[in-house]
Amino acid sequence: MSTDRIEQPSPDDETQRSGHMAALSVAEHIVSISPIVPNDVRAHCADFAPDQPSLDVYFHHCVEGVEQLAKALAGQAVAGPFSESDPRLHVEALLSHSGVPIRAWTLLPAGDAAVVTR
Repeated sequence: MSTDRIEQPSPDDETQRSGHMAALSVAEHIVSISPIVPNDVRAHCADFAPDQPSLDVYFHHCVEGVEQLAKALAGQAVAGPFSESDPRLHVEALLSHSGVPIRAWTLLPAGDAAVVTR
């Protein structure tokens, strides 16, 4: 006769699991309400911050996607150059739903008419 030891998950594991589930639930909501379907939705819940899930929502070359999602969540999109040395238009909205932070964004290609100059 043998016995197998079954290890119980640690409280941190359960916290991280709950964080993932919260982020995935919000991701499902975002995809269902977004007027334009995002190209990529990523849920994050790091082991060093298991109670701080977040979402990253990417719209490929689609400013309208970011703006419309921001509007749907009572937020605002902000546009500007990607960086000091890269004038491509970067549009981002920092949002929240059910306590989960959401970063919706897009980056337009070089040569697009919407390139920002300083």
